[in-house]
Amino acid sequence: MVPSSREDIEFKTLSGVTLRGWLYPAEKRGPGIILSAGFNMPKDVVVPDIAEWYHKRGFTALIFDTYSIGASDGEPRCDTNIHRRIEDFIDSVTWLSQNPSVDPDKIVLWGLCFDGNITLATAASDRRVAAVVAVAPMIDVTGDPERHEAILELALADRAAQLAGEEPMYLPLVDEDGVMPLGQVLGPFVATMKDLNLPVANRVTVQSYMRLISWSILHLLPKISPTPTIVVTPELDQVFPAQKQKAAFDMLGEPKKYCVIAGKSHFDWMFGDMDGVFNKQLDFLKKHLKL
Repeated sequence: MVPSSREDIEFKTLSGVTLRGWLYPAEKRGPGIILSAGFNMPKDVVVPDIAEWYHKRGFTALIFDTYSIGASDGEPRCDTNIHRRIEDFIDSVTWLSQNPSVDPDKIVLWGLCFDGNITLATAASDRRVAAVVAVAPMIDVTGDPERHEAILELALADRAAQLAGEEPMYLPLVDEDGVMPLGQVLGPFVATMKDLNLPVANRVTVQSYMRLISWSILHLLPKISPTPTIVVTPELDQVFPAQKQKAAFDMLGEPKKYCVIAGKSHFDWMFGDMDGVFNKQLDFLKKHLKL
């Protein structure tokens, strides 16, 4: 059932592409929060429940499909360009800041996994962002170096083929063993999404993976300050280990906060005491946004 508080929305990016999403407008003017679930993930996955949680606590929440994902425009489909994705978030901040229910000085970015990385990178260049919540952030998206050469070889052949008029080449998001082409282990994630009837496409352009190989956020982390940032790490995160998330957190300037969700992994961190997990985020936001 569609929540009565949810509205279908769309907005254009600077490049003229239409992105579509859902807005949960608060009853009175106040903070806004933009949430996103990660690499190749449509807005239907995970974040609707979290948007509802924040909405019930006075936030106007926005979730949307980035370029070529889900209901949004963009070709080829399921194509991720990190710099373009950051620009999608920048343009979403612009759109949300014009909503009458939102205080433009109190817009938060909330990102999970890959989008923990992207929301951090966005905040490093967009000073309108009032705070960042990065949950289980995949700080290093390059994966296993031993897989790079094969991906680059495929990607270069694909570029030449596309220039000759052929369709883009795709690789799976995860293979039958639950492993991404760059080696990150997601386990039975896509099968689980299918069982839940969530529209996750198990394909990604090979060009997306080539771009991931050359992306690093490390030089941007110190530049996020003075934007308040909270990093939330599942203790047993099997996709990007907790100690590496903590090392990235240590590179951030103040103000910042680090939270560990004890006994939880990358995929079950919000099951159980959901309020306990999110109230720590909310307390941090209340403090720094003066709510």
